[in-house]
Amino acid sequence: MKHFHYSGRHGQGAPVKGWVLALDRDDALSQLRSRDVHPYTVNVGPGRIPLRVPVSELLVTLRELASLRRSGMAIDQSVQAVIDTTEHKLLRQSWGEVAQMLRSGMSLSDAFAAVPDSFPRYAVPLVRLGEANGELAEAITIIADRLDEESVLQSEVRSALTYPVFLLVISTAVLLFLFTVVIPKFGSMVTHGSSDAEGSMAFLLAVSSFLREYAWFWMGGLIGGLGAVVYFWKTGQIQALLWNILQQLPGIRSVVEAWVIVQFCSSMARLLPGGVGVLDALNLSGEALGREEVRVRLKASADRVRQGDTLGSALASEQVFPKLVIQMISVGEKSAHLSTSMKEIAALYERRMRDGIQRVLALLEPLVIVGMGVAVGGIMVSLLSAIVTMNDIPI
Repeated sequence: MKHFHYSGRHGQGAPVKGWVLALDRDDALSQLRSRDVHPYTVNVGPGRIPLRVPVSELLVTLRELASLRRSGMAIDQSVQAVIDTTEHKLLRQSWGEVAQMLRSGMSLSDAFAAVPDSFPRYAVPLVRLGEANGELAEAITIIADRLDEESVLQSEVRSALTYPVFLLVISTAVLLFLFTVVIPKFGSMVTHGSSDAEGSMAFLLAVSSFLREYAWFWMGGLIGGLGAVVYFWKTGQIQALLWNILQQLPGIRSVVEAWVIVQFCSSMARLLPGGVGVLDALNLSGEALGREEVRVRLKASADRVRQGDTLGSALASEQVFPKLVIQMISVGEKSAHLSTSMKEIAALYERRMRDGIQRVLALLEPLVIVGMGVAVGGIMVSLLSAIVTMNDIPI
């Protein structure tokens, strides 16, 4: 699935632009026509678009919108009221685009889909469900609750990463100091001593000479690299690449899998008590997930449920989740307490996910310290060997 950026007109001619998630360009055009959007341009974009608005501010506006809708205010008036009370510039601009699309006749779900850099991916199917069953306020509340949970988790991870990142920055600064200030003072020692000392010192001096003589080159490259990182981060390409890499790492893969299970079961646990059918809840929960392969398997599972299979047997046939999850879902179906089982699964795997995150983060600090010790220790051994050899001091 890819994001396609489009511009065109809606209905009677109101100009619209935004993003649509589709398999290919033809699928994007088909979706736009189904929304009564006549596109002028449709161009492929990145596979994942990060949020450009602060989550805390977005969370407040979503809860305000849910409260206004619950009070009976019309959706366009509710959005305008949110715009009037929002202070963040980018967020106010995003809600303004939503209001413009609502005035042109588009639904709130289509408006959310048109600005994926301001609303999470799972907001669109949930809002579409709320529009269909007349419980839009409840759907927006579910979005806000899930966004809040993700925000708390991300905050915990950032806090845990602060010290390892600090150590990494200090380590890099120490190495630069050694190579640019300390090592050049030992250049004359290379002509004395053993070949081992000459070889190690020659390598260190070559690196030091490059860093000193071509400082403009590597500093320019560093600045350019940082600029490229910022650009590609804003477009979402770095996040997509990192996500793909993290899913392959043994220690982190289990955390990612647990997070997918938590997302799916939490969504099901919220939808089922609200009167949503199992099939509809399965489709909506699958659309809200970030992993493409899981969405494909869930879609195949939904087809099996439509043909008469139970949810547990359909998920087992497609091997979507681990056996423990399938067993708990099957038990929930047989006992007619599927939503309760989904809550228990989400709680279980959320604990596993947090434990996995703590284990991974606990390894970062010693890895940085060991790496720093090896690098600095190797440099110091080479310098001491050169000093000892220069003075003919037996080791």
